[in-house]
Amino acid sequence: MLRVSVCLESLGGDVDKLLQKFGLTLEQLFQPGYRVPSHVLNQMMDQCQLETGRDDFGVFAGQKAPVTNSALGVSIRASNTALDGINRFKKFAPVIESGAVFKLQCLGDTHIMNIGGWDERFNTSMLDAMVSSICLAVDYLTPDGIKPLHITMQQNQPENPATWHEFLAESIEWGASTTSIVWNSEALLHPRLLADERTALLNDALMEPQLQQVLRSSLTQRVEAQMAAHLEDGAPTPELIASDLAVGTRTLQRLLKEDGTTFKEILKLLRQRYAKEKILGSSATVSDIASELGYEDPGAFSKAFKTWFGLSPSEYIEKERNSSKQ
Repeated sequence: MLRVSVCLESLGGDVDKLLQKFGLTLEQLFQPGYRVPSHVLNQMMDQCQLETGRDDFGVFAGQKAPVTNSALGVSIRASNTALDGINRFKKFAPVIESGAVFKLQCLGDTHIMNIGGWDERFNTSMLDAMVSSICLAVDYLTPDGIKPLHITMQQNQPENPATWHEFLAESIEWGASTTSIVWNSEALLHPRLLADERTALLNDALMEPQLQQVLRSSLTQRVEAQMAAHLEDGAPTPELIASDLAVGTRTLQRLLKEDGTTFKEILKLLRQRYAKEKILGSSATVSDIASELGYEDPGAFSKAFKTWFGLSPSEYIEKERNSSKQ
């Protein structure tokens, strides 16, 4: 939100008027750990685009250096390598946007960050700002300001994509199924002369309480989002999801128990919801849907489906079709 405010002011907008409209003050934004709800930020981004007349507002906002040295910012800038900085961002990202899901993988001589869990109702400029800020951070952490090799964006290509190409990457795929950023691994692993791991670790410690507070307040939703990101790779394990959320496996299971649920229960409910949506909302085969939900055996999926709903997938489809005709 601080980046958004700086960007709006630089483009001639009235920051005080914007904050007043949404019942916020600069003093609130400077309070450690203060969070603007995602749906409010979404409305504010809409207002900023309307006021400035720029559909590339999010890209510009992400390029603005924050006007405060947050613990996360210091920690990332002090990292030994750009990859260390990206991993720190991935770990503490829930503090920035609790709904986003980040997945980092190494593929050949590249590293790919996938950004999921983004609510489709949100203004695309929010995602623009997130991608832009990540690109800016990695640009700072790499020798000679290395830009991504390629970016995929879920939104359709804007009328004039020049700003996206200038600040993000020359190679951008629009209308993709996922948002991802691809970097050259060698650049990410290059040692940094200005690194200070001791400072990075001290600021990690300052961020940890904020992270735990966010995770605790939306733990079930976070677990479900991480599960969804891994489903097609097979049934996610508690160890895998705990690692994604930067908590111990026992701690994760304990916190879920305190919330009145379990890992298995969340996975079951997620699969039930997805099964209904995919069975009724697509032409995919039962085998395809089973694979998307992490089942190696389609028969095991069909058996589970019947246990959940009392009908086989084909019987369920027939029942819904008949009821819609009445």
